[in-house]
Amino acid sequence: DILRALNSPNSSIRRKTLQIVMELVSPRNVSEVMLVLKKEIVKTQSKDVDKESATEYRAMLVKSIHSCAIKFANVADSVVHLLMDFLSSDGAHDVILFVREI
Repeated sequence: DILRALNSPNSSIRRKTLQIVMELVSPRNVSEVMLVLKKEIVKTQSKDVDKESATEYRAMLVKSIHSCAIKFANVADSVVHLLMDFLSSDGAHDVILFVREI
């Protein structure tokens, strides 16, 4: 339910939501959280989205996915291929660091 706040266009609300979710993620709900984060990161590729805000939001999502993958290694392989699509975008540095650590 908390993840619905990610639909807000306000970046500070998104940031706080991701911080809360990262504190509450557990082995029981990590797959559901990762599914939502993957859907959100795909939304940032939409042509309807403001490029600057999408880049900032994508960076927040990559960092959140990264922290989940570090805490719960079993979900890391499910996001690597998705994140590889962003190597040519503005968030490439975060993606490279993520893949390197895994």
